[in-house]
Amino acid sequence: MITMILQIEDRLRDIAASNGQSTVSEAIEYSLLSGGKRLRPNMLLGFLSDLGGDVSLGLDAACALEMIHTYSLVHDDLPAMDDDDFRRFKPTNHKVYGEGMAILAGDGLLTQSFSVISNSNLDDAKKIACIQVLSQCAGTHGMILGQEIDTADNIRSIDDLIQCYELKTGKLFAAALEMAVIIAGKDHQRDIAHKIGLDLGIAFQYQDDLLEAKEDFETIGKSNKSDLDRNKHTVVSLLGLKEAEIETERIYQSIRQQVQNFELQSNKLLNLIESITGRRI
Repeated sequence: MITMILQIEDRLRDIAASNGQSTVSEAIEYSLLSGGKRLRPNMLLGFLSDLGGDVSLGLDAACALEMIHTYSLVHDDLPAMDDDDFRRFKPTNHKVYGEGMAILAGDGLLTQSFSVISNSNLDDAKKIACIQVLSQCAGTHGMILGQEIDTADNIRSIDDLIQCYELKTGKLFAAALEMAVIIAGKDHQRDIAHKIGLDLGIAFQYQDDLLEAKEDFETIGKSNKSDLDRNKHTVVSLLGLKEAEIETERIYQSIRQQVQNFELQSNKLLNLIESITGRRI
């Protein structure tokens, strides 16, 4: 996985450098190259390797996915949404470059991500399929709808929360796994890959809720003031701490079993899932 991370970082630097010199390019680079777990691109490349696919062919799709994730964080941190001051232990984009430039940086990342896939080494049919998956999962039937539900603060039940987390986070995880299946040439397994991604998004967000309930800024690198100030519902507030922990582990165990239904040549995705379950940030 270390090799994959290095490949992702190198490619993201090349993509950022291709934008030339401007304030918006600097703002894009600030957030895109600020570190982070690179979870989604690693998920795509790891699963692609597990399926026996050519990892080099998935690199641009993986980076495009990370660009969309980064744009969503830049916009999510804005005052009109979660109004956060820190991300990955650093001031959020709008705190450094202003709200207008942060909006443009997010717009630039989103737009360029599809160019990255369209100029990749994939054959045309796989390019189109990946662009369709990514646009659907990131768009108004996917991540954006999840963000709408989250921003509207209309979550009143655990079912509402599951829908929000499935869309807001699970859809990009689903895109990672579904694109891996497409690039590996195993289209008949797209539905199950998508389902695993959705479940993983729910478990991941539950884990975030647990971390924010139990950890401080020095550990997780961001504040949870927006959740507290808005009295925002989380899995902890809805189920209680102990039940939230039990439910999170139950979902992770189900995901492990679903992944093992694939004919895998390695265990990179399972290893990644294990690293997620043990995270503290």
